[in-house]
Amino acid sequence: MRAVVALADGSSDEGRVRAIADGARQIAGTSVAAMLFPDDRSIGYDDPSAPVFALRESSPEVRRLFLHALGRFAVPGAFFVPADQARAFVGVAAAVPVGGTLFVHIELDERVLGSIAVARDAADHAEVAALRAYADAVARLIGARREVYQSQRESRDSRVLALVDERIRRAVESDDLLFTIAEAVCEGFSAERCAIFERTVADGNRARTLAVAGPGAASLPAVVSLRLEPESVARALGVRRAFAVPLARDGRAEQILAVGFSDDVADESAASALRSVAAHVGLALANTLLYERERDRRSRAEALERIVRVLRDTQSLEEVLLVFVIAVTHELPIDCAAYEHEGDGYVRRAVRMRAHGAPEPAERIDVGSLAPFLESDEPTDASVLPRPLRERVLAGRPGVLVPLHVEGAPWGALAFPVDSSVAAWQPDERTTFFRTLGSHLELALANAQAFDREQHRAQERATLAEAARTILSYTTLRPLADAMCRLAANLVGAPRACAVRTEADGFVPIGVFGSNAEELADRFALRRRSRKIAEDRVAGDRRRLRVAEGEGHVGIPLARTSSETGEPEAVEAYLIVETPGVRFGRDALRLLQELGALFALALRNLDLYEETSRANAALRESSEFKDDLIAMLAHDFKGPLTVVLGYCELLLETTSESHEEVEMIFAQTQRLVRLSEDALVLAQTQADGFSLDRTTVDFGAFVRDCLVGIGSLEDRVRLSTPGEALTVSLDPQRFRHVIDNLLSNALKYSEAEVLVSVRRDGDRAVLEVTDRGIGIPSAELNAVFTRFGRATNARSKGVAGTGLGLYVSRKIVDVHRGTVAVESKLDRGSTFTVTLPLLSAAPTSVGA
Repeated sequence: MRAVVALADGSSDEGRVRAIADGARQIAGTSVAAMLFPDDRSIGYDDPSAPVFALRESSPEVRRLFLHALGRFAVPGAFFVPADQARAFVGVAAAVPVGGTLFVHIELDERVLGSIAVARDAADHAEVAALRAYADAVARLIGARREVYQSQRESRDSRVLALVDERIRRAVESDDLLFTIAEAVCEGFSAERCAIFERTVADGNRARTLAVAGPGAASLPAVVSLRLEPESVARALGVRRAFAVPLARDGRAEQILAVGFSDDVADESAASALRSVAAHVGLALANTLLYERERDRRSRAEALERIVRVLRDTQSLEEVLLVFVIAVTHELPIDCAAYEHEGDGYVRRAVRMRAHGAPEPAERIDVGSLAPFLESDEPTDASVLPRPLRERVLAGRPGVLVPLHVEGAPWGALAFPVDSSVAAWQPDERTTFFRTLGSHLELALANAQAFDREQHRAQERATLAEAARTILSYTTLRPLADAMCRLAANLVGAPRACAVRTEADGFVPIGVFGSNAEELADRFALRRRSRKIAEDRVAGDRRRLRVAEGEGHVGIPLARTSSETGEPEAVEAYLIVETPGVRFGRDALRLLQELGALFALALRNLDLYEETSRANAALRESSEFKDDLIAMLAHDFKGPLTVVLGYCELLLETTSESHEEVEMIFAQTQRLVRLSEDALVLAQTQADGFSLDRTTVDFGAFVRDCLVGIGSLEDRVRLSTPGEALTVSLDPQRFRHVIDNLLSNALKYSEAEVLVSVRRDGDRAVLEVTDRGIGIPSAELNAVFTRFGRATNARSKGVAGTGLGLYVSRKIVDVHRGTVAVESKLDRGSTFTVTLPLLSAAPTSVGA
C-alpha cells in the first residue's frame, strides 16, 4: 500500500524506488533492492543493513550492460543468478553478490522500467509469481503516473508556449522581447529565475547577461562564467538546479536561455519543454530580427530619399559637399568627411561629426596610402585598412571608405566613421547602402560640375558678347584697348593684362588693366629680336599664331586677316595676360584667342573707321563747295537775267520789228530765271543751314495772291477757294516757289483749262492743281519727285524741263511737315495734291 501511495502522490524518484523496495520486502520477507530507470538515468535503493544489489553508477551504459548480463539467466517470470555465476556482474554491480539473486523486472509495454532484486539461493515459483504480480501492479501504477504526468507536462508546456507567444506578440523592440521571454518562461515554469545570455566573442566560456526575470534579478552579474552543463548554469543563476538551451538565430547559437529552480523538483521534462520554448523563441527572435532589419531598411531608404531631395536644390561643388555631410549626419547615426583628389593627395573639403569635440579625420591624406583602396567602385570596410590609415581617415573607429568617380574619372572619397549600431548591419546591406549613398553624391557632383561649366560658359559668352559690343562702342584706340584688356583679364581670372602695338623699334603699350600692367612688355622681354612666333597648322589649313612664355603668362598675337584668304597677313599687336605661378590651360588659351580675334577685328575696324571718317570729311567738304558754287551761280545769274527780261519787255512795248524774235528771247530768259531759282532753292535745301521764315496765313488767300503775283489768272486758270479761312503756318517766299512750279508744269503740259482748288480735309488744308494734259505713266509716278526725274512721254514730246522743279517742291513741302502726291492717267491729265497741317489761331498776314 505504501508503494501505491508513493507512486501516486507525486513523490521523487528516490522516494518511489524506496517504496517499491518496501512493498517487495513485505512479499519476500527478506532484504530487497529496487531500481527504476527513468529516462537516461538509473535510480536504485538497497537495504543498508543487508545489501542485496546496486549498480556501479547511474549511467545508461551500465544499465544496458546490466540488462544484457541478465539475459542469460532467464527463468519463467524472472531472472535467477546463482552464486557461482555472480561474476557476471563484475563491472556492473557496485559489489558482486555473495549468494544467489532473483531479479523480477518491472515492465510496461515490453519496456523495462526497473527491477526488484531479492537474495535467494534458488528461484521459488510461488514467490516469483507473487513478485511478478507485484511488479506488474507497480508497472501499471508507473504507467498511469506517467500518463498523468505527461498530460500535466503537455498542459504545462502548452501553457508556457501560449504565455510566451502572447508576450512575444506584445513586444516590438528586441530588448523588450528578450525581457518578455524571460518573464514568460519564468512564470510558465514556476521557476526561481530565468535569464538570457549572449556568448562573448573573446571567451566562449563567458557570457553577457541580456535579460533576467525572477526574484533577485538585479543581483545577477552583467558577465558570468557559463557552460551548458546544468551545474555551470545553476552556479551562474545562483540556484540549486538549472537547465540551459541555446537560442538559434540566423543559423548561429550565440544566445542561451537558462531556467533555474530553487529545489530538485525539475526533471528532464522541464529541459525538453525548455527546448520547445527555445525553438519558439528562436523563431520569434528571427522574426523580430527580420522586422528590425526591414524597419531599418525602410528608415534608411527614407533617409536616403530625404538626402537626395536636399541635394537636388544644390548647385556649386562646395554647396553640394557641405549639404551632403550635414544631411547624412542629421539623418543617419554616422559621421562624414568628403575628400577631393588634388595634386599628390586627397584634401578634406567638408566634414561633420555628430558628437561635439569628437576626433575628426585628417585634413589631407597622401595619394600613395589611399589610392590602393579607391581603385574599385566598391566601399572598403575599416577592418581592411591598415591601422595608421584607419586612424587618419576614420579617427580609429569602425567605418567605411567609399570611392567617388565623377564622369568616369576618380574624383575623391567619402569617409564614414560609424557607431556600433551601423557596424552591426549585415555586411552586404552595409556595402550596398554606402555604395548607393556615394552614387547619389557622384550624381550631384556631376550635376554641379555641369552647372559650373554652364555658368562658366555663360560668363564666357557674356564676356565675348561684351567684347563684341565694345568693338562698336569705341572710336578711339586707348579706351578700346583698355576695355579689351579688362575683358581678357576677367575672362581667365588674371590680375593684369596689357596690349602692345608693333613699332619699328619694338612695342608700344596701347592699353592696360591692373597694377603694373605697363611693365609686362619689358618684364617678359617682348622684343621682336627675342620673340619667336610659332605658326601651327590646324584643321582647314588655317594658321593659328600663339606666343606663350610659359607658366604664368601668355601673349596672343593680334594679326590682320586677309580679306581674300582669311589667313593672318601680319601681326599688328599683342594681347599679354599674366597670372603669376599658374599655367594657362587649353580652355583659357582658346578663350583668349577668340578674344584676340575680336580685338584684332576691333583694331581693323578702328582703322577702317578712321579711313571712313577722313573720306566722309573730304566728301562733305566737296559737297559744301558744290552747294556754295551752285548757290553763287544761281544768285549771280538772276541779276543779269532780270535786266534782259526788262529790256525784252521794253522792246515788246516800243517796237514792232523782230517781235517774234524778242518774244522768243523773253520766254527763254524767263526759263533761265526759273532754272536759277530752282538751283538756288536746291542748293539751300542741301545745305545744313536750310531753315524757314514762317508766318501764319489764310491758305486760300495766299494761293490767290500767288497766282495774281505771277500773272497766272488768265483765261486758262480757274481758282476755287472755300468760304472759310484755312489757317496754316508757312514760309511765304519758299512756298510761293512750290505753287509756281505746280502751276507752270500744268500750263506747260496741257493746252486746256487748269483747275486750282483749295479746301479743308479734316485737320489739314489741301491744294489741288489739275490739268488735262499728257499725263504720267503709272510706273513713273514716284520718279517725277526725284532729282532730275522726268516722265518718258515728256522727254519724247520734246517738252523742255530740267527735272528739278518737283524735287525742289517736295523738299519744301517736307520741311513744312506737309505732303505732296500725284494722281495721273496717261493722255488724260494729272492732279497734284499738297496738304499742310491747319492751325487753330487766326491769321496775322494774308500775302507774302
